[in-house]
Amino acid sequence: MSPTSPRALLLLSLAWVLACDARAAPQPASPAPPAAPAPAKAPAKPLPAPAAPIVPIDPGPVEPEAPTRAPRYTRAGDMEYLEYVHVPRGTPADRRPGPDAKLPMLVAIHGLGDRPENFKQVVADLPVVARVIVPRGLTPVDDGFSWFPIRARSPDVAGLSAGISKAADRLAVLIAELQRTRPTVGLPVITGFSQGGMLSFTLAVYHPELCAAAIPVGGWLPPPLWPSALPERRPLPKIVALHGEADPAVKYAPTREAVEHLEKLGWPASLKSYPDVGHAIPPVVRRELYLQLGRALENTP
Repeated sequence: MSPTSPRALLLLSLAWVLACDARAAPQPASPAPPAAPAPAKAPAKPLPAPAAPIVPIDPGPVEPEAPTRAPRYTRAGDMEYLEYVHVPRGTPADRRPGPDAKLPMLVAIHGLGDRPENFKQVVADLPVVARVIVPRGLTPVDDGFSWFPIRARSPDVAGLSAGISKAADRLAVLIAELQRTRPTVGLPVITGFSQGGMLSFTLAVYHPELCAAAIPVGGWLPPPLWPSALPERRPLPKIVALHGEADPAVKYAPTREAVEHLEKLGWPASLKSYPDVGHAIPPVVRRELYLQLGRALENTP
């Protein structure tokens, strides 16, 4: 068969078509390499347990904080003092007295080196409404004030007693003026710490007409100031002294002796002691202070 014959040409054409189809047919893909295993995930950290809800304790109405500023002292005669109306926390607004309401008066006397704006915190949780007077000491010392120059530990007991007596006389003038000019229920109640405690003793003993009661804390009445007889004024102001037996600054034993002397005279005086308390007003003492102040202020004659 000749290559140019029709039959030969047909066979060549078929061969060419088959060859093209073979080239166009998709070749089977080579198998893909197996996928690498995904890295294992670290176990998820357990979620923290929800915190217990914080339940606020309701302190009652809270006054907005005033901006920091110098204390506003009031002057009477030659002395300065802070005055404010104390209202226990939680007192309804319609029962809060104004500044000119007629109220029982509490005179709180600070100790050596202290200031009225600091010492007023001692009575911050007083359980009764009262007009609080916090006098300022007579002489600047360090960052505060002092009432007299000689300390309780000095051997000069006569000089110490003279300083206490002089300061008490000046405080008596201030208290009499405040009692006359401020709307007050009954006689003032007096308290104080350290030097203020000594002055509380002295005011009750030598100016009993000016106070209903005295609650000295960490104070002392030195022997030169011990009265030899009871004053004629009745009723006498009750004295309840609070004192730490471990006090290194104003020793406990001399205070006990002073209270025993007053009791022998017939004075309504008593002493509550605290074995592990030093020269401070820790919570156990403060609770008793509030108890005694509350009773005295609610029953002022």
